[in-house]
Formats: sequence, C-alpha cells, structure tokens
Amino acid sequence: MTVLDAKSKTAKEETTIKYCDIFKPGTGNQNVKTVLTIGVAGIGKTFASMKYILDWAEGKAAEHIFFIFPLSFRELNLRTEKEHSLEDLIHQFYPAMKTSEITDYDQYKILIVLDGYDECRLDLDFSETNYWEDVKTPTSVNVLLSNLILGNLLPKAQVWITSRPAASNNIPPDKVDRMTEVRGFNDEQKEKYFMKRFSDEEMGKKILSHVKKSRSLYIMCHIPVFCWITSRVLEDFVNRQQDEGLPKTLTDMYTHFLLLQHRQTKAKYDGQSSSETEPCRDKSNDETILSLGKLAFKGLEEKTLLFTEEDLTNCGIDVTKAAVFSGLFTQIEREDHGLYQQKLFCFVHLSVQEYLAALHVFYSFSNKGENVFIEPSSATSDLTASDIYKKAVDKAFENKNGDWDMFLRFLLGLSLKTNQDLLHELFKMTQYNEDTKKETAEYVKTKIRENNSAPEKNINLFYCLNELDDHSLVQEIKTYLQSETKPFGKFSNSQWSALTFVLLTSDEKLEVFDLKKYLKSEKVLLGMLPVVRVSTTTLSQMFCWALLWIFLQAELV
Repeated sequence: MTVLDAKSKTAKEETTIKYCDIFKPGTGNQNVKTVLTIGVAGIGKTFASMKYILDWAEGKAAEHIFFIFPLSFRELNLRTEKEHSLEDLIHQFYPAMKTSEITDYDQYKILIVLDGYDECRLDLDFSETNYWEDVKTPTSVNVLLSNLILGNLLPKAQVWITSRPAASNNIPPDKVDRMTEVRGFNDEQKEKYFMKRFSDEEMGKKILSHVKKSRSLYIMCHIPVFCWITSRVLEDFVNRQQDEGLPKTLTDMYTHFLLLQHRQTKAKYDGQSSSETEPCRDKSNDETILSLGKLAFKGLEEKTLLFTEEDLTNCGIDVTKAAVFSGLFTQIEREDHGLYQQKLFCFVHLSVQEYLAALHVFYSFSNKGENVFIEPSSATSDLTASDIYKKAVDKAFENKNGDWDMFLRFLLGLSLKTNQDLLHELFKMTQYNEDTKKETAEYVKTKIRENNSAPEKNINLFYCLNELDDHSLVQEIKTYLQSETKPFGKFSNSQWSALTFVLLTSDEKLEVFDLKKYLKSEKVLLGMLPVVRVSTTTLSQMFCWALLWIFLQAELV
C-alpha cells in the first residue's frame, strides 16, 4: 500500500506501508484510529483487510487487538428494514458474541472493518446533527455507521474503511488519521503471477508474451482479478491450439471469457464437446446468460450487488440454471449463522456484472429494438444505435463516482463487428454499422474536448475510443511527440488528456518521465499526475509533489 494525504489523496512522498502496519503510530507517535484504504475494484482492498484479520487470528499480527468485527456494506445494506443497536448488529453477524457477557465495549481493544464503502446504499450523514454514542440503544443503521466513522460511537475503537476512490470523497478527511491506496501488481509482480499461475513454464511464458503485446491489457493486469480472467482465457486458447483471434481489448477479453464459461458449462452439464468447430448453441443456456444480463443492469441501476431468489425470478432466471454458470454468478454461503432467511447471490466480480449489463443493453436494442435507459412505455421506434451509445456516454460522464465507466467501455466495445462476430456463437447479432461507430467515436471526442474539469473522465473516454478502435487523437499526439518542436504551450485540455493517455499506454516501458517537458501550469501538473504515478523514475519528482501540495493547499484555504 501507498500512504496518501487524507485531504488531497496524493502522496507527498512515495511512502509504502505493509498492510499489517497500517495502524502503527505515525510521525511523532501520532495515534492512528481511523484508516481509509482506497483502490479500484478488484485491486485487493478486501483481500488486504482479510489477510490482516487472518494474521491476527493466527497470532502473527495486531496482538494488541482483542476483537475484530468485519462488517461488509453489501450486507449492511440489507439490514435497514428496522432499527438496530450496534451491539445487536454485532450479535447478528457474530452470534457467538451473545454469550460473551460484554457490558462495556470500551474496555477492550476493538477493530471495526467497514469493507466496501463504495457499495454503501445508505444515506450516511456525517454532520453532528445525528450524534449517537449509545452502543445498546437501537437507531437506524445509517446513524450507527456514520457515528462509527465520525468516532462518536465506540470512540476508543479503531476503524478501517475500504472504498473505491471516487465514492470515498464523502468521508470527512479530518476524521481519517491515515489514508492508504492499494495499487495492485507492479510489472514484476504481473510477470510472477503468470509464471506461477501455470505449472507448465512454457505455457506461462507464452501467455505472458501475448499479454505484453497489448499495452492496454498489460496495464489492466495490475488488477489481480483481471490477471485471473486473462490467464483463464489465454490458457483456453493455448489448450485449443488456437493462435489467431487472440483478445486485444478489454471487451474482447471479457467476451472470450463469457464464451469460455459457456463452453465449459455445456461440456460439464450437457456432456457435449467443447470444440470450437461445433456450434455452441444451447437455447436455455443462452437465455440464462441474457437473463443474467438483465439482472446485472438492474443491479447497476439500483446500485445493488447482492440479489435474492425473488430478484432472479423477476428477471426470468431459474436458480438451478444460473448455478451452472458459477464462473459468472455465485451463491453466497451465509445461511449457516442464521443472519439471512433467504439465499443471496452475486456476480463473481463487479466487472463481470458491468460486462453482462452492457451485453443486456446492446442485445435489447439490436435484437428487440428496446432502449432500456428509458421507461418501456416510451417510444423507441425512432431511436438509432448511436442514440443509445450517446445516452450511455452521458450517463457515465455525469456520474461522479465512476459507477458507469467500465460499463461504457464494454458497451462501446460490443458495438464492434469483431466482438459481435464472437457473440454469434450465442446470439444472432445484426447491429454493426460503420457509420454508427464513427458517429459514436466523434461524440466521445466532443466530450473530451468540452471537458475542462475532470481529467480522469477523459482518460476513461480515451479507453472507450480504444475499445471503438479509434486512435485519431492519440495518433495526433504521437505526431507531436515525434516532431522537433513540441507545442505544449498551445495544447488544449483534450490534447493534454491525450498526451497523458499516450504516456500511460505507451508500448515502451515508462522508466523516466521528465516533468520539465510538460510542467507548464497547475492545470497541466494536475492532469499529468496519472503519468507520475506509473513512472518508475520521475525527474524532479519531489519538486512535482511539493508544487502540487502548495497548489492543493491554496485551493483548500
């Protein structure tokens, strides 16, 4: 993990900390009560907290802690139907605590782990108007959680919150004693993952070699979950001795992953060959995938990540049919301690849910003429495919938490003929139109040019252009970089974003990044921070962080 400043979410210095040391006193023996750990989905935030708990349970770390209570926001979202006391919630999640006869929790060293703040669907109020400090008296879950974070409830307990970056902006920075960021695998760790993932060293080398050929895929592999999906897909290619059509983009990779799950399900449960030469048609399985897509989209719309049997039934899903797609969708085994009265399900990873949601949107329009972004009663006969894509671009762009960013990349990727041809194994696809692709790409570029305040949004839009196989803006910047005179002083916001994207996705490893070439203003500095973060060595890096700190402090005053 990297230690960040709680106010600016930037590292004044590249300070690395081990997960087991995050509660150790800081400079000047400053007491660390509340820690916020941020990172993108699938990067390893939950794993870090669970490893901390495991080491504690085995006596390897945090010996000073007497109790650790992990509470997941996914599950806390389901406890809002009535009021609870904090003690009652702990007893529900950990029934053994009912017999502990604890009357004063402040007598013990306690750690509360609040995992997945970005998944919180509760309206947490961090003002002092909802002040609450009573552990035993019932109140709303919203009040309990907000006061835990504020330090009013169990004031002596330590609190560890994990969250995706954008969602954590709502947490008061002055209530956070230490902020850390999980950045996932570095390049060396990526290579170690693929080499250790396979017992056959030659297979490991072959798969790693292909991953390195696509810079965008190689960058995505800093996320452990994506490494797992990539290894599964490319292993399947090697086993089937298929050297052509290897995935090159994010959507391409997930489409192959879906086809792999379909083939494996067919071979395992239907006893049929999984050969690529045979049609992969199974109407009931195809319908289950489409229904899962409907459920996935509904979940994104309603900000739901856990589903009941009723949710599945409402989307036309047979629970027994869904169970065979365990690589996509799984049941959460939590009935043993009596917390839930019904079965709960979720997608194996948020990115899988986002991909299937995009597939639902695409299929609904291309095969049924439906626009799922509007009410069913609304007219759709005059809508075009580009209208759907533009609506999705607007939806993702306007969402501050980034909830629809990955969904958008998948949806635009599905508009390409290459991905539609792959999906012909499962469904009939007749939507591809070159003019629609060009019109959508131009709309994305317009959004990039008009955006003056959110460079991270532009980076996602450039990834969308990559999914659309449109590299015109990127090529423009590459031409500038190859010229003797580089007119950085005249760059527009979109060109600075394009330069950042080019440097982030450069085929050459970014070892040295010379800030003197690019550092022209505060705006430019802030826009180039993503490059600074991924470069191995940055000339004048300390100078950069010092300047950034001054700028940010000036804005905060």
